[in-house]
Amino acid sequence: MDVLFPAARTLLLIFAALNFKSMSWRLIGCSVVVAILAADLPLARTGNRKFDYLFGATLGTTVLQAIRFLLLVRPLEEYRHEADKVPASQLPFMQRYFWLFKMTNSPRGIGWSFKAESSLIPVDPRHRTRASFIASRLRWLFSHYLLLEAATLYTRCNPVFLSKASVASQGYILQCLNVAAIPCQLYAVLTCIHCTLAVLAVGANLDEPQTWPQPFGHWKNAYTVRKFWGKTWHQMSRHDLTLFGPHRPKRNPWDPVPAEGSSVRKPKEREPWAVTYRRLCYAFMCSAFMHVCGDVLLQFRVWDDLSSASTSGTTEVPNIIGYSAPYFFLQPVGVLVEDAVIEVGKRMGLKESAWTKMAGYAWVWVFTSYSIVFSMDSLKNAAHAGYLTGEGAAARATLIEVIADRVFGVPLAAAMSSWLSRM
Repeated sequence: MDVLFPAARTLLLIFAALNFKSMSWRLIGCSVVVAILAADLPLARTGNRKFDYLFGATLGTTVLQAIRFLLLVRPLEEYRHEADKVPASQLPFMQRYFWLFKMTNSPRGIGWSFKAESSLIPVDPRHRTRASFIASRLRWLFSHYLLLEAATLYTRCNPVFLSKASVASQGYILQCLNVAAIPCQLYAVLTCIHCTLAVLAVGANLDEPQTWPQPFGHWKNAYTVRKFWGKTWHQMSRHDLTLFGPHRPKRNPWDPVPAEGSSVRKPKEREPWAVTYRRLCYAFMCSAFMHVCGDVLLQFRVWDDLSSASTSGTTEVPNIIGYSAPYFFLQPVGVLVEDAVIEVGKRMGLKESAWTKMAGYAWVWVFTSYSIVFSMDSLKNAAHAGYLTGEGAAARATLIEVIADRVFGVPLAAAMSSWLSRM
């Protein structure tokens, strides 16, 4: 059982709750948390390559949170929850601890002063009663569980995921399915977890339905690479990825909010393009760091499994540390290209329309389907080598297989494997 990760999370909250004034003490506290997380990388195991990778990324996320909350900001003084009557720094220690626990487990800042209003999808007015909300989330849970089962079945039946063949080796149509399968699994898992927690929290009367909006943004907004990440995919990690700025809120959360139209209220100024682009590059650097932590955890698993399985000592050990990074480093390049194209289009008199959005969707899909190939191939091949027992042959039958077999008499997995092996 892993004890280092919960210990690091606990110490992070304790050090933040102590609210050290001295930067030296804050640096010591941050160093202790990061050291414990680093020590956990070679020890953490789930037995599943995808969950090992996700847990490594979670360790990386906690490193970013430690840097933010112990070095860059003072959350007890600079953040505020809508239910707070006094600044959190004035609360007793245990109340500060649980205040921070709630804050660090609110990645989108719902109900907090750091909430990103523009990217959240409010709960549908039809689902704001407890009964209707729970019913809607149970439907979401079922539909996304089926998506998870479908993506899992596809990866288990496709020989590309069980060999060293490239995900691009079966033609472009199957390449698109191949590069979408694993992100679909992640999307479905996170949505199922979110729906389960939402049903429990709202059903137990711990939260209101409005505090549990959808975990991802609208897919209709993903017609540029920038919007795909900023408005659709990075909903749950947006706050962690803005580590390099801006760190601090533009106003004290305890200052009175000027009324709309007041002379005190300054109009929102548009930031220079260079500032927003630099911030976007920093965000992808943080994202690359998080995923490289997943690489590191997989690398330790590869070393352990190959060293225990090899008797001759001549087995070639694949290196995968850093293979996740190129995909995230390419994203600012894609944004730069599309910004240039959009600017040229504006100067030519083109306006946003259904046709330009269709072109944008195609651009995002093509760019993603090619930019992710190198990272996915490298991680797939190395992780497959590090999990010698395999996860495909011994995996349980999916719900879709069971229904196809018992209701229609179709051995779906065998049929899919036979068809995909010929591609």
